[in-house]
Amino acid sequence: MNPSHGEPAPRASDAPPRTALIGCGRWGRNIARVLSRLGALEVIVDPAADALAAYAAELGVRVTSDLDEAFAEGIDAIAIAAPAVDHARLILMALEAGKPVFVEKPLALELGDAEHAATVAAEKGLTLMVGHLLQYHPAFVTLKRLVAEGAIGELRHITSHRLNPGAIRTEENALWSMAPHDFSMVLALTGEEPTAVSTLPVKVVNPAIPDQYFVQMRFENGPTAQVNVSWLSPYKEHKLTVLGTRGALVFEDTATDRSRKLVLYRNYVDASGGAPRFVKGDGEPVDFPGDEPLEAELGVFLNAAVGKAETRTGPAEAIPVLRLLRRAEAAAERDA
Repeated sequence: MNPSHGEPAPRASDAPPRTALIGCGRWGRNIARVLSRLGALEVIVDPAADALAAYAAELGVRVTSDLDEAFAEGIDAIAIAAPAVDHARLILMALEAGKPVFVEKPLALELGDAEHAATVAAEKGLTLMVGHLLQYHPAFVTLKRLVAEGAIGELRHITSHRLNPGAIRTEENALWSMAPHDFSMVLALTGEEPTAVSTLPVKVVNPAIPDQYFVQMRFENGPTAQVNVSWLSPYKEHKLTVLGTRGALVFEDTATDRSRKLVLYRNYVDASGGAPRFVKGDGEPVDFPGDEPLEAELGVFLNAAVGKAETRTGPAEAIPVLRLLRRAEAAAERDA
């Protein structure tokens, strides 16, 4: 309810927190759709409120360009899908207003801003959750569990490809736009930050902004990893390959056949003879829940906002991802 219409009605104890969404661009519309489906979306706040009027009406919610409405008394939580340059400022405004916060990746552009936001959230006892979506993808959750259980032996190498045709940006490079998801998965699997990072940036369209990045990492406990992100690929591919001493797991989110989205390859090397020999095979499809990742992610946030759940992508998870982004960018500049 708009505060000008009187005092907002109290939220029922079993109702989802009334959430304001700040920013409703291409991805923000998806967040709005899911929050509405979950019965949590109260208002959309965006400078282009007039252009969003029809979409807001379709969802049955208000839309406004008045940022103050996001922090009104009748709002219980805030989701932020504004440009990354505004994340730190908006997070602090929300926390100071006493609102739990969900923010799309990255947590902030500067490490100091991210650490300050984390400190404020902890001091106020408020949820601060970052949209590292793949941490809530049921296929990745299953893959991570299988790796932890030793299904492929000791972890040796991770390769992640995130190739998207289109969505070329001018306000950020392909590393910041795409790699946070892959870095989040790599760090979740290794359980540590890399000891060494090297980066090859590739500039095709704009001589000032790389369109593709190859990032290589080495970890103290043995594994290595490579992340390849591009917004200029002629084809789309989102594929994570995890190699171990006794097998491999492949999570291909862009696979058209659901049974091939998560595949386990057991004992793909035969070392019984005089020399190791690769053993060809189609692999074993691995079943996983059919939950929509964004709905799973936002569901965790809504529960965490009212103290009913813990988020796995809070500052303790997100700040190492931000550090890795900075290290990869610095390596690109150093090696150029």
